[in-house]
Amino acid sequence: MTQASTQKGMQEELKSGPYAPKEIEAKWTQYWFDSYVFELEMDPDKPRFSIALPPPNITGNLHMGHALNGTLQDILIRLKRMQGYNVLWQPGTDHAGISAQMVVERQLRKEHDEKMKTAEVKKPFSRHEMGREAFIEQVWKWRKQYGDQIMVQYKRLGVSFTWGRVAFTMDESYVKAIYRAFVTLYKDGLIYRGHRVTNWCPRCLTSLSDLEVEHKDTKGHLYLIKYFLEDGSDHITIATTRPESLFGDVAVAVHPKDDRYKKFVGKNVKLPLTDRVIPVIEDQYVDREFGTGALKITPAHDANDWEVGQRHKLDSPVAIDEHGKLMKNEFVPAQFQGLDRFKVREAAVAELTEKELLEETRDYTHGVGHCERCATVIEPYLSEQWYLKMKELAEPAIKSVEEDRIQFIPGRYASTYLDWMRNIRDWNISRQLWWGHRIPVWTCEACGHEAAFEEPPTKCEKCGDEKLKQDEDVLDTWFSSALWPFATLGWPDNTKEMKFFYPTTVLSTAREIINLWVARMIFMSLKFVGTIPFKHVLIHPVIQTHDGKRMSKSKGNAIDPLDMIDKYGADANRFWFCSMGVKGDQDVRFREEKLEEYKRFVNKLWNAGKLVLNQLDGYEPRGIDQKSLTLADRWILFKYNSMLEKLQNSLNNYDFDDVARDLYEFIWDQFCDWYLEIAKIQIAQEGEAGGQTKTVLYTIFEGLMRALHPIMPFVTEELWSYLPKSLSFKEIDSIMFAPYPSGNPDFTDKEADAQMEYLIRVIRSIRNIRQTFDVAAKAEAEAVIVVKNDSEKELLSKNVDAIKRLANANPVTISAEKPAGKAAFEMISDTTVYIPLDKLIDVEKTRDKLNQRIGAKEKERERVKGQLSNESFRARAPKEKVEEQEAALADIEKQIASINAQLDILKSN
Repeated sequence: MTQASTQKGMQEELKSGPYAPKEIEAKWTQYWFDSYVFELEMDPDKPRFSIALPPPNITGNLHMGHALNGTLQDILIRLKRMQGYNVLWQPGTDHAGISAQMVVERQLRKEHDEKMKTAEVKKPFSRHEMGREAFIEQVWKWRKQYGDQIMVQYKRLGVSFTWGRVAFTMDESYVKAIYRAFVTLYKDGLIYRGHRVTNWCPRCLTSLSDLEVEHKDTKGHLYLIKYFLEDGSDHITIATTRPESLFGDVAVAVHPKDDRYKKFVGKNVKLPLTDRVIPVIEDQYVDREFGTGALKITPAHDANDWEVGQRHKLDSPVAIDEHGKLMKNEFVPAQFQGLDRFKVREAAVAELTEKELLEETRDYTHGVGHCERCATVIEPYLSEQWYLKMKELAEPAIKSVEEDRIQFIPGRYASTYLDWMRNIRDWNISRQLWWGHRIPVWTCEACGHEAAFEEPPTKCEKCGDEKLKQDEDVLDTWFSSALWPFATLGWPDNTKEMKFFYPTTVLSTAREIINLWVARMIFMSLKFVGTIPFKHVLIHPVIQTHDGKRMSKSKGNAIDPLDMIDKYGADANRFWFCSMGVKGDQDVRFREEKLEEYKRFVNKLWNAGKLVLNQLDGYEPRGIDQKSLTLADRWILFKYNSMLEKLQNSLNNYDFDDVARDLYEFIWDQFCDWYLEIAKIQIAQEGEAGGQTKTVLYTIFEGLMRALHPIMPFVTEELWSYLPKSLSFKEIDSIMFAPYPSGNPDFTDKEADAQMEYLIRVIRSIRNIRQTFDVAAKAEAEAVIVVKNDSEKELLSKNVDAIKRLANANPVTISAEKPAGKAAFEMISDTTVYIPLDKLIDVEKTRDKLNQRIGAKEKERERVKGQLSNESFRARAPKEKVEEQEAALADIEKQIASINAQLDILKSN
């Protein structure tokens, strides 16, 4: 197809109306995949740039966070591809241990319940009755059906992943990496079994790390309970929020410096509702200001109490089991055994009240831990878990950030990372689940020998017996995710991808997983690869609801980005995400009007494309002859090249918001609103032979498509495909492989910039006066421009045609004297722009109309003033309403001042 026919085809398509994002996005997505444009290249002569996508859970759907983060990463990948880099954007998904198991279990239970209705089965569903292997098989079936859904959804956003390398944390090669890491850490003595109090979810039946627990402010009670001395002569009152756990009490603790309780220390008290006696001890841990200053110590059900118990060598009786029910043992009275913990709370409080052991109940709001996945209240639970020693691993990871080998952007998040790492505790890496990477530790049933293996052993390495049992637990999902940047490149094998692209260049992620994931990738990479996993960590903002709340599907306030793409197009959404930046406010409220604005911006660009393609009909690209350039040509080339220089600096520094702002302002204001209009005049004057205007128009618009492409891939690919191509671009099939534009020092022309800015101010002055006096849009206004400076007079005289066209003014007179009669005016330094009014408007009618308007506005002002002076209104109205009325008053004052200024002009001479 020839360039001429291509342009003709474009012109026909453009006549059909506004930009149609759905059709064009589908068209180019198909083209990109059919053309294999996302294939990995490893040219040793090119620089390298790589990003590992934070792997979304297989249970997830694309949400605003994914869309925002995916856009920022894609901007960088497309930019570097255009700059001639070998690029790798490693995509993939996480097996999502707890989430996936919950989803599948819920689905199986639902199917089972339906069968119960028809009497096909009689017992309620239990995965334990189904068995581990059968259940895991069901999870794999679910994964094959739904697990890649989010990756398909990413395509709607236009991301340019290295699609041929989509990884999954349960892939065979990935599992190999996990078991190599575990066995190495185990043999190095860094992994051990520990008996400690952990966060336990009675619903998911697994331990959780502190980072997987969500603390919610909850209205509850503080119960003040009397613990009588063994001889009954006195009592000490303790304060607790959890009376149901008192059956696991082993002591009452007071602060060593608390004189109130000195007489009790060393004595025994009776444990309420039981026959047991426990000692009163002293410990620095006790907060004298909390409650009564005396605490019950329950080592098996509170992490801090566990530490107290260890210091004082106290027992740790378990009173609540893994299901959140009271134990059936000698520590729990028979009437409470087997009951739910919260029912026992009510029953215990009732019995304490009845026995006059409850001194007081106070309302108390406090943070209560909930399972991040299922929202069940966490139960501190004494259990045996696998732990990873952190001291040795943390030290080099801390140094890597302290020494700026890894940089956080914004920089303040380095403190978040360092505070966590400097105070890090050993990591509980085991989970009591079935779906995940089963811990590769086997115990010999004959001799009890325990060892870790990368491959399942056939016999005991110590005694040779073949009866070996693998540990039942699976690894914390974050353990496998911690290997993501290098395991996806083939580690532990030294693959060519690993040698070529590691360490990666950038990680872009959310602030809430700095400690969960970022920190762990850093220390795992330093341990196993001997280098950092990435150089820069971008922390992107969090998109909140319009009223500043966290988006949540369960609360029904989450915005689906796919709906927004359907409504406004992918490019408008991507431009909005880019405009947020990463260095400013990290909590960004959702504002649909911004998407509407950027949809208009895409349409503005599309309409500009119509005009440019029409003007370039039959044009063959050629170089710019600087000697033939007009003022407007020199100005727009200067502005364009200045913008490109700013873009380069902003992109290098991850200032995405500056990139979006500079592109928006140049395209909308300088190029579309000014240069395109002037270009029409110039092209008409140049005639069919054409002059430099078409070359300037082509140079800038074609370059703009390349500059915009990383942010808006679809509309730029479409428009660029119809533009005539210079020889250097004729072999390029997609704009994504065209070079990213850079500034040209030949077009540094500050003189042209100053002159054009002056001309624009003159034109705007005429427009302002027309608007002030409601001059009809089609009516031509006479303009008299009084100029004192000869150079400015010459400049305006040469550009009278532009003034006439862009200000709808005729005649335009460049004069040394102001006009006679009534004339509105506006001053620009030493230049005064006059618009004679006598023939343009009916002065008397305009004066009457303005007097009516000012009377109405003064009444409105009094009404708003009265409301704002009402103390009751200010006290009872929402803050936003008061601010709204204050803003309205300020606006009314401005309108009154403007009307008065107009009336002054219309006063009789």
